[in-house]
Amino acid sequence: MHPWAGNSGAVSRTALAAAICHIVGASIRLPRLRPMKRCIPGMRGGPFWAAILLAGHLLQAQTPTPISEVLALLDSESGKPKEPGRELTIRGVVGARLVLPDSRAIALVLQAGEPAVQVFAASAATLADLMPRNEVTLSGKLAVGPLGAGLELKPGSISVNATNKPFGASEPRGADFLKDASSLAGRYVQLTNVTFVDAKLDASGLARVKSPEGVEAMLRVGKASAGREVPPGAQDVFGMPLKTPEGWQLVAARFLTVERKELMALATKHTCITCHNPDMKLIGPAYRDVAAKYRDDPEATAKVVAQMRTGGSGKWGPIPMLAFEGKVPPNEMQRLASWILGYRWDSVLAD
Repeated sequence: MHPWAGNSGAVSRTALAAAICHIVGASIRLPRLRPMKRCIPGMRGGPFWAAILLAGHLLQAQTPTPISEVLALLDSESGKPKEPGRELTIRGVVGARLVLPDSRAIALVLQAGEPAVQVFAASAATLADLMPRNEVTLSGKLAVGPLGAGLELKPGSISVNATNKPFGASEPRGADFLKDASSLAGRYVQLTNVTFVDAKLDASGLARVKSPEGVEAMLRVGKASAGREVPPGAQDVFGMPLKTPEGWQLVAARFLTVERKELMALATKHTCITCHNPDMKLIGPAYRDVAAKYRDDPEATAKVVAQMRTGGSGKWGPIPMLAFEGKVPPNEMQRLASWILGYRWDSVLAD
């Protein structure tokens, strides 16, 4: 006979309720659930239905909370959560990821057309799956992070639902919008037509850019950016504004030349776009994947031009790439290669 069975040998509803309360209650540490463990001693107060209610609380704890509701629990003025320690689960797309100079990491997770919430952890390895364009489900508790309030990630809680997901169009803005970016906080923004003030990025995790009118803005860039030469010429910077103790800054996710529409037209003219897309794999690899592969290679431009010139297969699969030699002028191959490799910043800024 089962030890929880009654005289008839059948497991009673009361014993079953006690078991559910014990197992579920032991697996959850939410304060609001602790009083419900009283259903176990003495089986008082309708233990069966108490167990059902407890199971309902478990399901509720695992149901994603809309990010807009999470943001409502953060005080933008004080930079602190209104309910510290409250555990929540969210689902969204990673818009930007930033590794700070001290190796702590944050990711900005959003739902299309809405502001992002900051998710943070003590090390970049903990946020390894929170790469830009990954759609994820994760859990964490409300807390104060390195750049303000958000969700402190619960280790092991990340599920990657999909990769390379779009997260909405960017809002084009000039450099002066960062004087007060409260109306665009956490939204995906395109900082248009700026140039870098310094020739190289340093280990501070900060970078200055300026508009043609001389208005300066501050960017947050990943740890892997340190020591690299900045992109040449006028750039559009894509990212998300975040209010930090030093003021409004843009967490940079992508640098692209302002000439990219002209270069896309050139790629279309030479049928590159038949097989390639900047962000999505088609017949051939996405440009951002090509750029990530060569991001630390000083001979990257020469190698990409050589591939264009001679064509061939094997590097990205069995389907051969057509040779451009004699069909595309060398200077245009050079321009296309430089544009393609500009997407390497997607990978660099996230590390």
